[in-house]
Amino acid sequence: MKKICLLIIALSAFCCVKLGASDTKQLAGKQIDLCMIGDSITWWGEGDCFRAGLLKQIPELAFVGTHTAKFGYSHAGEGGNGTRSVLARLNDPERVPPARYYHLLIGINDCANARSEEMIAPRARLTADNIKKILDNLCARPYVDKVFLGMILPCSIEGKVTPEALKRFDLRDRTGSKTNEILRNEVSKYGNKVVIIEYEQALRPLEERKTIIRLHPNAAGYEKIVAVAAPVISKHAKADSKTIKKPGVEVNNLWNDSTKTSKGLIPGWFTLSFKVNKINASKINITVKNTNVPKKDVYRMTNKKFTLSAKQGERTFVNVYTAISSPLTITVKGASVGDIMLEKMRPSKKPSVYGKGKFIDTTSAFMPGELLVEAAPAPAPAPAKQSPAVRIPQTPATGAVQRVMPHTMRTINKAYGSHNSALEEALR
Repeated sequence: MKKICLLIIALSAFCCVKLGASDTKQLAGKQIDLCMIGDSITWWGEGDCFRAGLLKQIPELAFVGTHTAKFGYSHAGEGGNGTRSVLARLNDPERVPPARYYHLLIGINDCANARSEEMIAPRARLTADNIKKILDNLCARPYVDKVFLGMILPCSIEGKVTPEALKRFDLRDRTGSKTNEILRNEVSKYGNKVVIIEYEQALRPLEERKTIIRLHPNAAGYEKIVAVAAPVISKHAKADSKTIKKPGVEVNNLWNDSTKTSKGLIPGWFTLSFKVNKINASKINITVKNTNVPKKDVYRMTNKKFTLSAKQGERTFVNVYTAISSPLTITVKGASVGDIMLEKMRPSKKPSVYGKGKFIDTTSAFMPGELLVEAAPAPAPAPAKQSPAVRIPQTPATGAVQRVMPHTMRTINKAYGSHNSALEEALR
């Protein structure tokens, strides 16, 4: 049986369609927009293998989110999040943007708070209740077609660890399993709006689970996760069917020219680009680092140095990772620069055309996994339909002959009295 399963997975990978940049444009208006909400399992480490694997099997997927991981696919996962953290950011479009489909995988960090046998049941109950609150919010959004609810993954710890650590992970794992049990019995109230993806039942029996899933899956672990998720998403998610005349990708320039820093960033990968106005040395040296860093995060702050070659008048760029929610600032030596842009890294790992604030980039190459939106200006609204003008004959009350609209005539009639026969006739 195990050999048959492996053969099916291998054939699925072999038969999947791989799209290039030119092919992606053909999908404009026919994509499946998916926002993946979760904790570090959704994005940290090898987390982008999750989206890369899904995209190989479902080429119409377009990932939605305000930040990206190492392959440049957008998502809404934030490290360390529990259910309460997701609830706190759920209504912030800068943290959880709109999408027709959501994938929710959350709760394992809540389960870590179960420190004894007696705490498993109440902690699982609280976690499940919070997950249902998230589902309530997402399902109430009129543009949402479905929410894919991932059952909490089994977790384990390997290596030389203390008995206390082993016990904590065992309690955490069992609390996650108990949470899943509650959810399986209670999400039916959402009807077909919520679709369960049964990660736990598929992954727990695997012999290699403790080496590839652990707390954060490795690349091989995400392959197993994709094998569970892709058939479910493919079955229940339908591609859009709208017409996009001029496709583009929405870009947000996070750089603030006034403060010479970026906005506060969610941890992830970003692309910093700028125009070289004047060169003063043979090489351009750039330092990118976090600013306003709390003491507890100093050891994790970004402080990267890059050496670049560029011609005067050209734009150049670097990709940089930040592990903390803090603004970035840059120092440039060897050149004066302008038109600075900081954006979430795209799948091409190249910068967008320069722009300020939020705008639609129609020039850069589109890559698989990017959501294409309409960039053409909306048609001007049709002029309001007007009532035909009516001629009013000259009367002592009105003076010279006028052309007025019927609603104006009613006002005149009210002012001069209904005894005016000329106005009465006109109103008829």
